[in-house]
Amino acid sequence: MITREADYAIRTVLYLAQHSSDGAVATTEISEKMQIPYRFLRKISHHLVEAGILATHRGKQGGIFLARKPAEISLLDVLELFDQRAINLNICCQDLDACDRSRNCPIHTRLELLQKKLRSEFAACTFDELTGSKCTKYVREA
Repeated sequence: MITREADYAIRTVLYLAQHSSDGAVATTEISEKMQIPYRFLRKISHHLVEAGILATHRGKQGGIFLARKPAEISLLDVLELFDQRAINLNICCQDLDACDRSRNCPIHTRLELLQKKLRSEFAACTFDELTGSKCTKYVREA
């Protein structure tokens, strides 16, 4: 399950991707439009800036904006930053030593395969696609 923090981070990046041609966007606007508590948004945006996903512009026309093109930012980028557990099916997929049976467990082998597919799907879904129809179309067809 994706944490609230990761959900808010995804909403933030999505809003900025939808408004990427507008320049810097005030955090108050994002907070209001995407229903994210303002203090939470400030904390999240700080982490996104540190990770190089967002950038800031100070001053009267200041705010936050994408530091990279929406096509260069994936759901995986945001989820890895805010919620590693949401993209790991089981602890053995993250750490083989977490379970003594991982190396000869038929379930682990299958989970590893599914884990790779999950990460691949998150990596393939970029924010330019989310603002358009490509990921939406894929979900409807599946």
